[in-house]
Amino acid sequence: MKKMKMVAEQTLMVSFMVLCYVSIYGLFILRKDNDYFDWFIPGSIVITSFLCSLITVFFLFEHQDSEDQSRLNFRLRKVIHFILLYLLIMGCGYLFRWYRGTLGFIMTSVIYVIIYLGTWLGTILIFKHEEKIISDALEKIRDEE
Repeated sequence: MKKMKMVAEQTLMVSFMVLCYVSIYGLFILRKDNDYFDWFIPGSIVITSFLCSLITVFFLFEHQDSEDQSRLNFRLRKVIHFILLYLLIMGCGYLFRWYRGTLGFIMTSVIYVIIYLGTWLGTILIFKHEEKIISDALEKIRDEE
């Protein structure tokens, strides 16, 4: 159940950030060329975000609780995760025509890095918020005793 919740949270967070990117890209790049997005773009974003979330949950968070995991191992997994998601995003971007030409490829790559960092920041904030809720609940229980 916890993994399903994480997949849902990650999907929503990544979808929101990618839709923000699409809005910015459409405003600055496509608008000046009088171009437009295809009708299937929002659905392709949600599907790709879901696939990214599955990779994230099963690749990064599956072994997070094991105590023998070293920091180097986790950093290596993050680098591999970054590369896997980049390949998925750029592959889906090509397939679904999210970008056109070299400028679109470069802009999509830069925005990917921004979204990746933003998603990590959002995930850290969610975990800290859940820690605070648990800590407050434990403190309340101790105070009642």
